[in-house]
Amino acid sequence: MKKFNKKAYIQSIKSLHSADQADSLESLTTENQASVLKTHIKYFHPDFIAYLIEETRDDILHMIPNKQLVNLIRYLDLDDAVEILGDFETVELVNILSKLGTQKRERIEESLRYPENSAGRLMNRDYLAMQLNITVGDLIDQLRTSRSGPRDFYNIFIVDDLNRPIGYVPSGRVLRSKTTKKLKDIIYKDIHVINSEDNIEDIAYTFRQYGLVSAPVVNPDNKMIGIMAVDDVVEIDHEESEDDMRKLGGLFVNDFYKGALTSATSRFIWLGLNLLTAILASLVIDIYSDQLQQMIAIAVLMPIVASMGGNAGTQAMTIYVRAIATKDINKSNYSKLIIKEFLIGTINGLALCLIMGLIAYFWFESMILAIAISIAILINLGFACLVGIIIPVTINKLRIDPALASGIVLTTFTDVFGFLSFLSIATFILQL
Repeated sequence: MKKFNKKAYIQSIKSLHSADQADSLESLTTENQASVLKTHIKYFHPDFIAYLIEETRDDILHMIPNKQLVNLIRYLDLDDAVEILGDFETVELVNILSKLGTQKRERIEESLRYPENSAGRLMNRDYLAMQLNITVGDLIDQLRTSRSGPRDFYNIFIVDDLNRPIGYVPSGRVLRSKTTKKLKDIIYKDIHVINSEDNIEDIAYTFRQYGLVSAPVVNPDNKMIGIMAVDDVVEIDHEESEDDMRKLGGLFVNDFYKGALTSATSRFIWLGLNLLTAILASLVIDIYSDQLQQMIAIAVLMPIVASMGGNAGTQAMTIYVRAIATKDINKSNYSKLIIKEFLIGTINGLALCLIMGLIAYFWFESMILAIAISIAILINLGFACLVGIIIPVTINKLRIDPALASGIVLTTFTDVFGFLSFLSIATFILQL
């Protein structure tokens, strides 16, 4: 194996963007990561830690000497600092916070009081808020002389005397207006606020629905306490999509960067649950063991029925798990969607049952089997598409993540129902 050249590596990452430095560091072995961070942390941009993925971030941060870590966190934007420090144990957190400046420490502590994944925890407390009656010229003068406030911003939020948001002015509109113009003359009043307790799904939905660039976050008294910006929301939405995809595959964490033993352990839980559901399906088969002994062709064709139902159900489930996250399913369209899925299952079932019926007839030269599997596929596809929407919606109402729980429930339903329908129909026809 080629020996790691630390000097060449440092030279290669000096001019990279912070995000690329984070990616490069994550590609190293744990031993090389520790070696680089302990001696050459000064060659990394201070905000590279904000780009580390969640699965590796904690391990990497603990490789950085405490003094340098405090300096890095001191440089970060408040929302990034809060996200990182939220994962620390209490003792470590107190130790780091005690070494930060008073103002930043207090603001971080205040953000950490909000629930994880809420707007209050995720928001940026550096924002620009003005009152209606100042002029564009006054605003520009304040921006030139003030050392506080955000370094970059999209909108200037307009607040009343109680600091309640009443509108906003895009920065581009400020630049195009005369200096004598008052903000009340160029204000947009169709403002969408985010409550401090809103979760990340609600925030992402609001930004998507209304095409927002930034939005004010308010406390229960409707007073402005921070903002959410589109770049933060894009990252949140991306993380949520990845999370849904992972959970649909039965993975609790992204184990790409984990060792074989750790990955195997995390996957075992879901595989164990799948084993139980497979046993349940096998018990259904055992009920019809006598019929299977009489006609081995039934056993050959059984997996086809279950597989077709499982795939049809998974297609529907994937669509509706995401639709729940984007709030596209509601009381007004739920019934229509159920009818739609039943029609989809029936249409595809009709086409596939004809195809499989012909195959079964010429394969085993048995009209009984051809009829049995045709009817079973038709019934199972219609049923699978129905449960593909009903299961995630029902699980969501029980306040369980549908992305995590829907897959195994769907598999159980489609396997058991597929075997039961085919074997029951075949048994009934054989007895005629």
